[in-house]
Amino acid sequence: MQLVNPGAYQVDQTGNKARLQQLRKVTDSAERIALLLQDDPDPDGIASAIALRTVLGRNRATTPLFSFGVTTRAENVAMLRLLDVTIEAADTEVLRTYPCVALLDVQPAYFGERLARADVVIDHHPRVGPVEAEYTDLRPQYGATSTILTEYLEACEADVSQRLATALLYGIKSDTLMLNRETGPADLRAFMALYPLTNYSVMRRIERPEQPLSFARFLVRVLPRIRKQMGLLTLHLGRIEREDMIPLMADFCMQFENTEWVAVSGKWHNELVISVRNPGYVRSAGDVVRKLFGSIGRAGGHRTMAKARVPLRHWRKQFASTSDSAVAATVESLFVQEFYGEPEQISADA
Repeated sequence: MQLVNPGAYQVDQTGNKARLQQLRKVTDSAERIALLLQDDPDPDGIASAIALRTVLGRNRATTPLFSFGVTTRAENVAMLRLLDVTIEAADTEVLRTYPCVALLDVQPAYFGERLARADVVIDHHPRVGPVEAEYTDLRPQYGATSTILTEYLEACEADVSQRLATALLYGIKSDTLMLNRETGPADLRAFMALYPLTNYSVMRRIERPEQPLSFARFLVRVLPRIRKQMGLLTLHLGRIEREDMIPLMADFCMQFENTEWVAVSGKWHNELVISVRNPGYVRSAGDVVRKLFGSIGRAGGHRTMAKARVPLRHWRKQFASTSDSAVAATVESLFVQEFYGEPEQISADA
C-alpha cells in the first residue's frame, strides 16, 4: 500500500530524491549491508533499519540488523516478537567483513573503538563528535529517525506493508512520547501518513507488554530510595537484572508532583547507567549529561531525555567509590550542584 499524503506540511521531495540517489551510489555495489543499532535497540532504531531495507530493495539475508548489546525493555522485546524482527549480535571483526555498514538512529562516536568505520549514518540526534561516512543525513530538528525513513519511502514510492507502517508509527510515537515531546511538523505529517496503514491491534500489544510479578517486588524494594531536593528527584537502583528498568523508572518518577528533573541510575554489567528526564521547559537533558559525564563515559540525548553510560572503573577513579550509597549521594550532589548551586548552600537556604 502507498503512504497517504496528508498535505499540510510540504516535504522537500526534490531534496529527498537527491539524497536517495547519493545513498544508492554508496550502497548499490555492496553485496551485503550491516544495519547497526545502538546497544539496547529502541523502536525508532529498529523501525528505521527495516525501513531502510525496504528503501534499498534488500532482504533479511543481505541486510541483517546488528547490535553490540541486547534488547531489554519489555515493549521493545514485544515489538521484535510481534513484528518478526531479528537482531544479531554485533562483533567488531564480523562488521569488518561487510562492504557497507549503515548506522540508524545512532552516530559513530557512540561505539568508540568497537566500530572500525561507518559508510552510512542516518540519525535525528544532535551531532556528537565527527561523523565520517560516505553518506550522512542528520536531522536534529526531527523528533524521530523513523520520520526521515518515512520520507525516504515516499521519495522512492515504495509499497509500505502494514508491518512496516506499524513499526514506523510506533518508532515515532515512542521517541516523541506520543507526539508530546520534541515533535515537529515533519513528524506530525509522517504520523498522519502512516496511521491508515497501521495495525493498531498489534500496536496495543506492543505498548502494553506483560511485566513479571517480580517487578512488583522490585518496586517495593527501590521506591523508598527516592531522594528529592528542590525540583530534582534522584533514585539509585543498585545492581539490576534488566537495563530497561532504569529508563522505565525514570519515566515513572517524572509523574511525581513538583518534579522538574529526574536522574535514575543503576549498575548494569560493568557500567553505571544514568537516565535523565525533564518536562521540556528547562535546560536540555542531553547537554547536561554531556557536561557531567562526557569526560568519563558516553553521554547524550535530547532536551527532555538523555542517558549516560560510565564504566565503573572510570567512576571509581573519578569519585573514589562505586558502593551503592556513595553512587546515590554522588549522583544527587552532581545534579544539585549543576542545577541549583553548591549542595551546602541549598541546605543552608532551605
